[in-house]
Amino acid sequence: MSVTNHDVQAQAADITAALRGLQPDKKHRTNQLFSLLYPVIKEMLEQNITQKAILEKLAEMGLKLHPTRFKELMASEAKACAVDASAEEGAA
Repeated sequence: MSVTNHDVQAQAADITAALRGLQPDKKHRTNQLFSLLYPVIKEMLEQNITQKAILEKLAEMGLKLHPTRFKELMASEAKACAVDASAEEGAA
């Protein structure tokens, strides 16, 4: 039995669909989501909304974080924003 070009293309299409169906791991998705939410979280903290209230709301919306992890992500995002800001200043 010979493999035709059509069979190979069909197999490639199946594999492509399967690969595109893959999702990043939970930690990566959490990091991405937190990164997108960081500006709002920072704004709420500046408005004296408690970390506890923010964590409760995030958990309610499906993003459960331990307070230690929350602080790590906040520090990481603050550092990333500082690097971005200094890169922009250097480009100006």
